[in-house]
Amino acid sequence: DITLERVRAFVFHPFRESIAGKTPKEILKVEVLRWHPDKFDSFIGPKVRDEDWEKTKEAAGLVARWLTTLM
Repeated sequence: DITLERVRAFVFHPFRESIAGKTPKEILKVEVLRWHPDKFDSFIGPKVRDEDWEKTKEAAGLVARWLTTLM
C-alpha cells in the first residue's frame, strides 16, 4: 500500500544521494515536480505496458497527493 508514512520514509531516506545537503522543502519541491501527473505521463508512460498503465497512473497520482500533503 502507498501510505503517507511510506512516501515520507522513501523521500527522506538518508541513503538517497540526491537529497544530500537539501532542505525538506527543496526535496519535496523536486519530488512534486517529478511525480506531477503531466510529467509522469510523458516520461514514464511510454515505458509502461498498456495493461499496467491504469494501475501505474493511479499509484503515481496517490504519490503526488501524498507529496502535496507533506508540503
